[in-house]
Amino acid sequence: MMAFQKRSFVGKGKVYLGRFQQNNLQRIGNTSKLSLTIDDESKELADYENPGGGIADAITRIKEVKVALTLHNLNAANLAIALFGNASSIASGTITAESHTAYKGALIRLDKIGASAVVVSNSGATITYVAGSDYQVSGAGILIPDGSSIADASTIKVSYAFGLQNIVEAITATGEEYTLAFDGLNEADSAKPCAVDLWRVRFSPLKSLDLIDDDFSKIELEGKLLKDESRPMGTSSYFRYGFI
Repeated sequence: MMAFQKRSFVGKGKVYLGRFQQNNLQRIGNTSKLSLTIDDESKELADYENPGGGIADAITRIKEVKVALTLHNLNAANLAIALFGNASSIASGTITAESHTAYKGALIRLDKIGASAVVVSNSGATITYVAGSDYQVSGAGILIPDGSSIADASTIKVSYAFGLQNIVEAITATGEEYTLAFDGLNEADSAKPCAVDLWRVRFSPLKSLDLIDDDFSKIELEGKLLKDESRPMGTSSYFRYGFI
């Protein structure tokens, strides 16, 4: 038996995630919650030999270990994990004569976001429309005002420049598994280090993604620990907790 040790704990630290068995742990950024919940199930054998009841025997099994994370870094990689998607980046560039059908009062979604140096013309490129009165540029595309000289349901050509952008294609990757590492410190004990390794985690998709709100958006992830058959004999197949 280990000697008695007094230890209070207030955890802070960095969280890293990587695809299971790929040994590529990447920091996920500011995380306000990392918790484990262990659920068990019990079976009891009643005492049938004596009056008054009681339990003759009982067993308890671990049913599951749940993982909960609250992330405040909504980058493409984290969103892809939360949305069961794939993340990619597109280098800056230019688009020439992107074709659209224009409708008064409607937003035209351009293929790339954050357009600049926008030039809008008719389908034959014989008329160049005036920014502001004929069209208005927004982050997602261009809006055709009701008073625009662009004819309703006409074809227009849009040329523009765009900057580096990130894309997450949601619900395109399911069943991905991860390894999680907590590189922590104990604020209640002179910032002594602690490290927790979750060997094999499978997350559920994000239940809610706030797009319009008064508060900072966050990603609340929930998942379960799965058995890692590759762990050495005599060690946990689920997680390890170490501290100084």
